[in-house]
Amino acid sequence: MNQKNHNRITGWGDYVTSTISVTLVLFILGLVGVVNITFSGINRQIKEKMGFTVILADSVAPAVIDSLKQECGSAPYVSGFKYLSADEVLAEETAGEGGDLVELLGVNPYAPMIEVRLSAEYADVDSIAKITPLWEECSEVQEVTVNTEMIGNLNRNANLINMVLILMAGALLLISFVLINNTVRLTVYARRFLIHTMKLVGAKGSFIRRPFMINNAAEGVIAGVLGAAMLGGLVGWAKNWDEGLESLLPWNYVGVVMGVLPVLGVIICAVAALFATNRYLRKDYDEMFK
Repeated sequence: MNQKNHNRITGWGDYVTSTISVTLVLFILGLVGVVNITFSGINRQIKEKMGFTVILADSVAPAVIDSLKQECGSAPYVSGFKYLSADEVLAEETAGEGGDLVELLGVNPYAPMIEVRLSAEYADVDSIAKITPLWEECSEVQEVTVNTEMIGNLNRNANLINMVLILMAGALLLISFVLINNTVRLTVYARRFLIHTMKLVGAKGSFIRRPFMINNAAEGVIAGVLGAAMLGGLVGWAKNWDEGLESLLPWNYVGVVMGVLPVLGVIICAVAALFATNRYLRKDYDEMFK
């Protein structure tokens, strides 16, 4: 094997190794994005289970009940509701054995009620504090009950976890840049004498930088596409394994993360190539050995 073919094979080996390294870094970065999407979905589902209970008067008229149901169906803050008659409340509270209680008391002690579940955007203490007085103004409403302490605790914990995930994503983005920058620097380092030779024949810095930036940007695109394909395959497998992930990981959100990976690959690789090339453009021949 002649020297030319050997150098060509070595060059391709370096390129493939560098691309694989960048692919793995971008895949892990995308995986963190998917985890953030999953947590956002879980957080939304938990919030939409929150709400309050509207206890109605015993003598509430059917027309009033229908009116309140229509209000629940049209209100933007309601994600769902459930009306329970006095008999249905009795059956739920006594596990279907309320007959003895009614016989003992001579009357059903429970009142009809509406269980209101809030949309995620309104599932916080401040929003509920503005909504519940609107129901309390109704003359047919006896009481509105809401566990504000539990809702406040859930929101605080969710915000804390969300902040931790954002910080992790930011830290990983920084680490990704450092790792990819080191990988690109190694590929530029292998061609440092070529850079010096081009300087000696009078090539301008922009002319020298251009092919390095273009080649590494192309490498970033390939690595981003490969990382996105790996991420899409993993999400597809996970959805087949657990159908509950379908609502937590909608493809439109996952697609955004997959689309961002090639863009990040281009930006990080091109910027890293710019920095690395500039470094060797400033060095003299003797400094090339360091």
